[in-house]
Amino acid sequence: MEVILKENFPSLGYVGDQVKVRAGYARNFLIPRGIALEASSRNAKELAHRMQGVIASKIKLKAQAEEIAKRLAAVSLEYTLKAGESGKLYGSVHAKDIEASLAAQGFIVSKTQIRLAEAIRKGGDYKATIKLHSEVSVDVPVKVLTDVIKSKESSDEADADGSRAKKKAKGGRKAKAEGEAEGETEGEAPPTEGVEVAAEAAPVKPKKERKKREPKEGEASAKSDQVKDEAKA
Repeated sequence: MEVILKENFPSLGYVGDQVKVRAGYARNFLIPRGIALEASSRNAKELAHRMQGVIASKIKLKAQAEEIAKRLAAVSLEYTLKAGESGKLYGSVHAKDIEASLAAQGFIVSKTQIRLAEAIRKGGDYKATIKLHSEVSVDVPVKVLTDVIKSKESSDEADADGSRAKKKAKGGRKAKAEGEAEGETEGEAPPTEGVEVAAEAAPVKPKKERKKREPKEGEASAKSDQVKDEAKA
């Protein structure tokens, strides 16, 4: 069964489009809700009258779509996805992600109005086509960046390399300091004359006189008797 859309219905088309659908779907859903009217109406005058309203609505909606397209032309979307060291992305960008991003900026569009060649699974520059009307579409730039997740082994190796580099730099500074100290020592003249003069000028410390021990009373008598005996002999 063929129907003419009275309203934008992205899954089928836009105002004024004549589309073919199942008869039950048209009679039970589209026509009762005023979304479409039967294209093969028996009353040609009634159909013509209704089509005038459809055409007027189509012109109005087209003008609105063109205004939205101008604003969307200044929009660019950017996403950052996690990636392994091999470059493989963990995740992807779909039409529903673009729908959410546009809604956050005040653009209400359905994901069925967003055209992507395929889900984005690699970093790079892409474009999403937004169909606002049967005669109005706009391309929105989409940029996908990658955030590489380093494995634990790579992180450990990087830390080890950093530690070795620090140790090497520290060793180089130490060797340089020792070399400069050695150069300064070799450049000085040995102060032999100064040492001799200092030695001659240095005063000789007198030896301490040993304090004579006073003989005790018994010892003095014994020594005196010994002297007397030697004199008699």
